[in-house]
This record gives sequence, structure tokens and C-alpha cells, in this order.
Amino acid sequence: MVKIKFCGAAGGDVTGSKHLIKTDSGEVLLDCGLAQGKRSESLEKNRNIPIDFEKLSAVILSHAHIDHTGAAPILVKNGFSGNIFLTPLTAELSRIMLLDSARLQYEDAKFYNKIHQEEGDKIEPLYDEDDAIKTTSLFNTRDRREFFSPIKGIQAGFLNAGHVLGSSSVLLEVEGERILYTGDIGRSNQIFLKSPELGKNIDWLITETTYGNREHGDIKDIENEFSNIINEVYNEGGKIIIPSFSLERTQEIIYIIDRLKSSKKIAEIPIYVDSPMSVRITDIFNKNLDELDFSNEFKKYAISDKDPFGYEYIHYLSSVEESKRLNDKKGPMIIISASGMCEGGRVLHHIRNAIDDDRNILLIVGYQAANTLGRRLKEGAKKVKIFGLSHDVNFRVKSIDFFSSHAGRSDLLSYVKGISPKKGVFLVHGEDDARTSFSELLKENGFKNIYLPKYCEEFNLK
Repeated sequence: MVKIKFCGAAGGDVTGSKHLIKTDSGEVLLDCGLAQGKRSESLEKNRNIPIDFEKLSAVILSHAHIDHTGAAPILVKNGFSGNIFLTPLTAELSRIMLLDSARLQYEDAKFYNKIHQEEGDKIEPLYDEDDAIKTTSLFNTRDRREFFSPIKGIQAGFLNAGHVLGSSSVLLEVEGERILYTGDIGRSNQIFLKSPELGKNIDWLITETTYGNREHGDIKDIENEFSNIINEVYNEGGKIIIPSFSLERTQEIIYIIDRLKSSKKIAEIPIYVDSPMSVRITDIFNKNLDELDFSNEFKKYAISDKDPFGYEYIHYLSSVEESKRLNDKKGPMIIISASGMCEGGRVLHHIRNAIDDDRNILLIVGYQAANTLGRRLKEGAKKVKIFGLSHDVNFRVKSIDFFSSHAGRSDLLSYVKGISPKKGVFLVHGEDDARTSFSELLKENGFKNIYLPKYCEEFNLK
């Protein structure tokens, strides 16, 4: 018996990746991410993970983003004590991100409950720091191309996914079936990293389709568009609030700003990175500049510049007090803060502080899942709720799509062609229009047996 059950990032969801491989010897979970989006729906999915915890033998994590790792402490809280396999860099980054996720949930719940005390409205964190620490104690690291056996009858290995530092696709050999799970795969031409690595002799491919229905802008245009926005806000004395994922996106933004500053394309504007996790992760990037994941172009710049992440002039903030003081500072300035979809963390406070002033710009630089605050703002909402309180949207909202570390439509097609799966393709981690559009493209290119799994749907692979 070889079955797969799609327990997250299926049925049109882009977050909460969880794909369960079921065999006679046991069950292995590919990724264990937090669902994000509409609060009631995401809480339901996060609190009621459709997995029999007693049968689960092991977890394999593709990369450190919270929508792929952030529900692992929920497993542990419910009694899971098996191995969690991941690459060394993913382990280092995940230790930071899971602890931060626990703290963020605690702080957001504390603030929400405080301002809604009279109404009796209350929320609780999904897990605490102890749960996150117990989870990281189960980490079992494996280098890329080092095959290992998570359970009897399964061989597994990691291939470079080119998405974020340490990210991997997961190759499984189960009862003669070769299964490749992409995790998230990167673009062929991106800011930091090398292109994704292709698997060979694959029977079944499970691939993300975040951008299955559209392309990204030309990466060469990033500097021009970014510098125009910065100089516009500088001249108006406003603030640029950038909600940014702490892993990869924040570092990419800093790197681009560093290039613009070095070439004197932007004014001397104060820059603040207001996210303790972003600070720690940038430190990891800085001490791993010789990492094999990085492209030769980035390595050359890092060697010549010696400070690609702007430690000499960027203000990296850690304390809550420093963060609060930013609200009293007048522009111009740039504030880069988490979370990337505006669903929690310090960026919500900066948005609340800036939303009334039309001199300010909220700059969206990453994918915004359906029903998130970031998505509503990007789509032009005139009124939004933050911590349950209503706000009129007076600041301008702009988007730069060049930064995405997900493969676009043509890159996805090239990837699937390069893999050429023999038996079938499962499309996950994409909204329904993206999956449907990409499915049609695959059919036009001669692929058969393409599946768009529903939430909790199960398939026989053998």
C-alpha cells in the first residue's frame, strides 16, 4: 500500500502545506505548515489537523517558512515524538522561526485580548515556546543527496529547491515508486540563489502552483521601480512600510537597497529593520555567504561590497521599546517588518500608525494569500480591521512582484518538463484559478494524469 492524503495547501489553499504518505510500515508527513488567511477558517484547520497522530512515524520539512513548518509544534503538543528530518540550514532557520511564531502568537493574543476585554472577546495561542523548543529537539538533520530511511520501506533525500536558503525538494522511494515533492521551488533567474535541481526517473510529482496562472516581472526592473518609490516618498516626507517575510524577502530587499545606495540611485533615507527574527536570520545569511545555495553573481557582489546587508547604515531593531519609538518619528523613512502577509507581528502596529496619512506608502513585496489583511489592502480595500478595530485606508498601497521566490508560470512548466513524471502530477499550494490554468497548460504540452486534490482527499499511488 502506498497512499497520499492531502491535509493542507490543497483545495485552493496556498498555505498550511501537509501531505501525508501512508504505507503498511507507517506514515510520513511532508511538511507541517500553519494555515493562514481568514481567522476562523485558519484556526479551524490549525486546531484540527486531519492526521492520526498515533500512526504518524516521521516528518520531513522542505524549508523553514512558517506555512511549511509552523504547525509542527501542534503535532508535538498532541504527543508526536518522532524524528523531524530537514537540512542543517533549514534546522538553524526553523529554530528561530518556530520560537518567534510562538512568541508572536502570545503577543498578538495578549494585545487582542486587552483591547477587547470589555466585549469578552478572547483568543488563545496555538502553542507556546515550550512546545516550539520540544519540536526543535526532534530535529534530525541530513545533508542534500544523503539518502536516509525515515521509516522502514522508505528511502528519502533532499534536492536543492532554489526557493530560500536551505530549501529542498523531497525525493522518496516507496515500494518501487519514486515520488518528488517540490516544497516551494524557486525561479530560474532570481536575486540570491541558484536554480532548482531536477529529480530523475520520477513516477509521481507533487508540485506547488502559487504562480501557475501568471508570470513575474523582469527581475532587471527591480532597482528602477524600487528607487522611484523610495525617492517619491523621501521628497514627500512620508514613510514606506514594507511587510516582509523574515526569511529571504527581507534580505533581498536589504540587498537591493544596498545596491541602490552604492550606485547613488536613492536619497539618504533612514532604514529600519524592525523584526528580531529578521535580524537573527540576516545574521545567518551574513555568516554563510560562501553557502553553495547562493548564486555566483551574489557571491561576487558580497566579496566586492563586503557589507551586502547594510550593517553600517541600516538600523536593526530588536526591542519593543525601539519599535514603539518609530511611531513617534517623522518621515522620511523605510520600515521593514514582519509578517509578510500582515497577519501578525510588529508590522500591524506600523500599519495602524501610518494608515491615516496619504504621504505614506504600504509596499507589498510578496504573495498575499486569500483573506489575509495584506491581500485585502493589495486589492484596494478602503476600510480594514486591525486587531479587531476598524481603520480607513488613506495611505497608498503599491506592489512590486519582482521579489517573489516562487517559480512563475513558464518556470513551473520548464520544471515539470525537466522532471517528466511518468505516472502523474498533483497540483497543490495554489488557488483554484492558478491550479486550473496550470493544469490546462500541462495538458496542452502533452501531460496526462493531472490531479487537483481537494482538502483531505486521498489517492492510491500503488
